[in-house]
Amino acid sequence: MANDDFARGLVPINFNPKANAHYYRASSASDIFIGQPVLMNASGYVGAASNAAIQPTIIGVAIGFAGPQKRGLATDDPYLDASDLTTLAAGLETGDRYVLVADDPQQQFIIQEDTGATALALADQGAAIDLIYRTAADSGNTTSGIARLEIDASTVVTTTAAVLQILQLADLVNNDGTNNAVGDYAKWVVKFVTHQLGGAANAAPVV
Repeated sequence: MANDDFARGLVPINFNPKANAHYYRASSASDIFIGQPVLMNASGYVGAASNAAIQPTIIGVAIGFAGPQKRGLATDDPYLDASDLTTLAAGLETGDRYVLVADDPQQQFIIQEDTGATALALADQGAAIDLIYRTAADSGNTTSGIARLEIDASTVVTTTAAVLQILQLADLVNNDGTNNAVGDYAKWVVKFVTHQLGGAANAAPVV
């Protein structure tokens, strides 16, 4: 039977949130969704990686959000709405929003494979691959708050010139009771090839 189609970005596994996640001040440049990779900008704020260039130096993956003083957000949105960030300049107490980031350079994630290209095979384990959003202008679901992000099967390479390394096929069961299998919408375990806190240039401080 077919694999479940559930594009939900990067989901951390074997995860210790107390040790391997930290809050970073959010950039107001774009919306940020759960499961989306984020980057540190030149001003020290974290923002979503764009569809046009999901850059190879990532600081981690968004797993939650908070408002001023790291308390709840002012709205009930399940994602970080850029329109709610217009008061960033007002300062820490009234303006800042925070992104909780799974930022361990060795953190592993599960992510879904896309369709439309030759499907990945078990022989691709160890290779590198890039990410892709379902559509260029639609990076996340504003109802669920989840990123519409997958790995792009057409970009698999045997060098490190990509964002993620494929570690193994995920040991999961589909809704119909069949095992996750190679093919369209297969779920894979991956990690970042280059990470901003893993020895890369311009490593950013935790705030």
